[in-house]
Amino acid sequence: MIIDGILRLFKSEEGVSPVVGEILMVAIVVLMAAIVAAFVFGVVSVPEATPQAYIAVDEVDLDEEGVEVKLLHESGSSLDAQDTSIIITNLNDTDMMNSTSLSDWDGVDVEWSVGERISSVVEFDEEFTDEVVDEIEIRVVHEPSGGTVSVLTS
Repeated sequence: MIIDGILRLFKSEEGVSPVVGEILMVAIVVLMAAIVAAFVFGVVSVPEATPQAYIAVDEVDLDEEGVEVKLLHESGSSLDAQDTSIIITNLNDTDMMNSTSLSDWDGVDVEWSVGERISSVVEFDEEFTDEVVDEIEIRVVHEPSGGTVSVLTS
C-alpha cells in the first residue's frame, strides 16, 4: 500500500508543465541579464569599424633600389597614419613581403585624405629584375579593427 502510494506520486504528471515553464523562463531571464551585464561592464567589447576608402594604384616603377609605389586616395574615409599599415607582397614569390606603417610613406602627415597621393620605395631584400617582381599585391589594413580597407594588384 505504501509502495503503491509512492509509485503513484512518481507517476503523477500534474504540475510538471508549469514547473518546467517557470524554470525555462527564469533561465532565459538570467541569461539575458548576463549578456547585458557583459556589455555594460566591458567584458565584451564591440570592435571598431573598418574605414571605407577607395584606393587606386597611381604608378608602380621598378628600379635598382626596389619597387616605387604611388597610391591615390580617390574617395571614402580619411585614414589615420598611425592606425593604418600597407602590406606589399610579390605575387610571384609570396615570401617576399614588405609591411610598413602609413606614416612611413612620403606624402602622409597625420592622415591620408581624399585626393592625396603617397609614395614609397619597397625593398624585398632580393635583386630586382622584371622576372622577380612583375606583379605585386598592395593591401591597406586598418590595425585597430584588423579589417582590410583595400586590396590592389599591379
